[in-house]
Amino acid sequence: MKKIFFSLLVSFLLFTAQANACVGKILTIGVLNSANESVLAELVSALINERTGTTVNIKVYNSSKEIYEDVTKGEIGIVIENTERAVKMLNAPNNGDKAKAHDLVKEEFRNRMNLIWLKPFGTLSGDDGSGSYYYAPVMSEDVLIYFPALPKLINKLSDIANDRFFHEALNSVKSGEKAKKAAKDFLKKKKLI
Repeated sequence: MKKIFFSLLVSFLLFTAQANACVGKILTIGVLNSANESVLAELVSALINERTGTTVNIKVYNSSKEIYEDVTKGEIGIVIENTERAVKMLNAPNNGDKAKAHDLVKEEFRNRMNLIWLKPFGTLSGDDGSGSYYYAPVMSEDVLIYFPALPKLINKLSDIANDRFFHEALNSVKSGEKAKKAAKDFLKKKKLI
């Protein structure tokens, strides 16, 4: 009888711990200072916060080098990255094929830095109109261990670059609206929160 009670108690505690795995934790997203990355970071932040109760901070950086230094220190758990910048960081050749570049950086980031590329948000024009880039969320393995359900949640934003409501949100931010408000409005329109 004691063994059965103990087994039930352990099962209940494990279930409760899993159900509340994200609650009370804090995540930090690192981004460069751009409208694209601000909106994408706010989308990820609001989605995680609204769906899991996890507090999410967004930290803006002046360079990728600073972001990845903080990733190495464990201060940043998620990065909003684009494949062109990532390919340059790896000193790899870039043949202009965004899908192949994504496959390359996905493999190399995992092997070299224990960082996992999730499904891409899609292709967006650069803030200065200088080209188009393949953006994706990148997560540290530590975050994956502590928040195992996050990839499935964040992947709900895959391919949003093709969504007209997303472009409306992005344009409103470029016109001066706060990225946080635009992101929440978008997520509500898509019934994600």
